[in-house]
Amino acid sequence: MTGYVLRRAALSVGVFVVMAVLTYLGVAALPGDACTALLGRFATTEKLAQCRADNGLDAPVLQQLGDWVAGLLRGDLGYSVKRGAPVGELMAPRIRNAMLLAGVASLLAFPAAIAVGLATGRREQSKVSRTVDTAALVAMTLPEFVTASVLWLVLSVWLPILPAVTVVSSDDSIIDLLPNVWLPAITLAVLVFAHVMRSMRASVSATSRRPFADAARLRGVAEATVVRRHILPAALPPTVNVVAVTAAWLLTGTFVVEVVFNYPGLGRLAVDAIADRDTDLIVALTLLGLAVYITASFLADAVIRLLDPRVRAGVGRS
Repeated sequence: MTGYVLRRAALSVGVFVVMAVLTYLGVAALPGDACTALLGRFATTEKLAQCRADNGLDAPVLQQLGDWVAGLLRGDLGYSVKRGAPVGELMAPRIRNAMLLAGVASLLAFPAAIAVGLATGRREQSKVSRTVDTAALVAMTLPEFVTASVLWLVLSVWLPILPAVTVVSSDDSIIDLLPNVWLPAITLAVLVFAHVMRSMRASVSATSRRPFADAARLRGVAEATVVRRHILPAALPPTVNVVAVTAAWLLTGTFVVEVVFNYPGLGRLAVDAIADRDTDLIVALTLLGLAVYITASFLADAVIRLLDPRVRAGVGRS
């Protein structure tokens, strides 16, 4: 286990470093820069030159990259030219808001998805199971803005019980933000529930037909015990991977939902940063997303090794 952890850690660090360099160089290679976005139609040759000199954008790209890496090693994520503030200060409240949104959506979706997936997977040919599976498939295929619009219409217009859009700023307190988190969280929970439930349903259905489950039934073991001791431990590992990737997406990839509901999370900040060519902010957000996905993948593998007796015994994996 120690060797596995060290190998994964070394691989993760390598991937992180390579992606950091490629992201910085890729953004720097695009036409224009943060000064052109800042000055807009008021940009002149003199104003652009002064802005770039003030913000170090007139230096060669590799020198800028070196300065950014040196700052990163000191814990400095850089400076947002468009917003006139350190990147770390801009991201801190957005990270808190994203974690709140992801947490609420996860609590609404993950337990229900696993429970419903287990129940429908055991009776996959029943009418209820097929209906639930079809509804989940529809929810998965609908674009996010369509699901958001339908929920907005129902919960904010027809039944005006939730705020339609977020009107608080990103650095307001959680108490002020909490009433505004429910509608985007429910929207995300619908999508997450559909993905995780169908994964769990398929895994339980396949596991229920495995020889070890049939052997336990032939020995007279009660069905509830077969499910708890044989089916569930073998069916959970594939679902854990889906849960890990989905949880990472909830923290870093909810751009559309945040824009629809004007929610002040990381997605909105990333969209604005890209539009503004805010290199330091774009790179910091990209690396945060990469770190979240790497961590989620690592934790998922660790949980799978704990859940799956075949993996613990070294069967099927190195």
